[in-house]
Amino acid sequence: MRHLYFYTFLPLYILALLYLAITLPIGPHEATLYYEGQGVLSILTHLCKGCFSNNLDFRLPFLLFGFLNIPLFYIMSRFYLDKKEESYLATTIFLLLPGIITSTVLVNIAVVVITLVLIFLIFYKQKIWVGVVLTMVTLLLIHDASIIFFIAIVVFSVYKRNSQLLIFSIILALVGIFYFNGLEIDGTPTGEFLQLFGLYIALFSPFVFLYFFYALYRIWLREEKNLLWFISFLSFIFSILLSLRQQVDMTDFAPYVIVSVVLMLVVYYKTFSVRLPVFQKPYRWGFNIVIGSLIISSLVTIFHQPLFYLLDDKSKHFAYPFYEPYWQVLELHEIEQNCYTVKKNNVQYQLKYYGIEKCEESTVPKIHRY
Repeated sequence: MRHLYFYTFLPLYILALLYLAITLPIGPHEATLYYEGQGVLSILTHLCKGCFSNNLDFRLPFLLFGFLNIPLFYIMSRFYLDKKEESYLATTIFLLLPGIITSTVLVNIAVVVITLVLIFLIFYKQKIWVGVVLTMVTLLLIHDASIIFFIAIVVFSVYKRNSQLLIFSIILALVGIFYFNGLEIDGTPTGEFLQLFGLYIALFSPFVFLYFFYALYRIWLREEKNLLWFISFLSFIFSILLSLRQQVDMTDFAPYVIVSVVLMLVVYYKTFSVRLPVFQKPYRWGFNIVIGSLIISSLVTIFHQPLFYLLDDKSKHFAYPFYEPYWQVLELHEIEQNCYTVKKNNVQYQLKYYGIEKCEESTVPKIHRY
């Protein structure tokens, strides 16, 4: 990807995410975190409270982390790809992933974890061991499910026979297990495997996920296994195994899986470069199809509002939980009603954010449901 194309894409991308962050109403999970969140998320969601009088009041810190990930991912990709043009392309693909777009715009811990993972990888490659240690400790403190990350580091350390990194990662893994215990493994087997794959498809987009799966598998069989592969592969496998027993929270695994998108380009360029020019055409076509599907998925994610007009049943829209309470607020304002009661607490918090409190009386105003 040429320098000019990349730096033309970046400002358009940033403006698109700003547009999405401002126009998308507060979601049920975001509203719950806003009023009940603790720790880092609580601090970040209230950091800009009252500064903009729009949704940037609680989303701006996460946008900034998402924008910080742009140069961090580019720097990280330079350690794995030979040319700047290849790193430009890898960064563009990373930014267009639906999972990256949503994690940048919505209130969640994933975008912060991605930042720390990228910083860790950069420090490790540059052998800045103080930075490696500080980043690992920070991950332990802010991400309840960082045990996944530390287990991957333990396995990698054994594979590379790095005793110092092995000892330190084991210590952090044990601290995570006995003192934080953020990753819950309990209940009876429910078989959430297909649902998990659906979430991964939504995270990457269909064709990108298929190639991502192929890239991880190919590296396992044939290619050099680096630190990034261990983090991504073991997190992915662990999420699959856990899904056989219980429902998986994607924010526990996605930050460690999605950063390895650069490995897809590594596999692609290796496969492409060993072919004679006459045999490269099918690979170019396949690449264009994958990128085309990714662009479509990202555009649908950003400019999703017109899809409401195409659906007879608006509840089938993936963003409906964001918009329904907001539409109710607009109708309540029209009838000058300042309270409304719903059964779900997270929806009640959405209404509360827009100034609609829970009614004390048993009667609830009847308004039209979209």
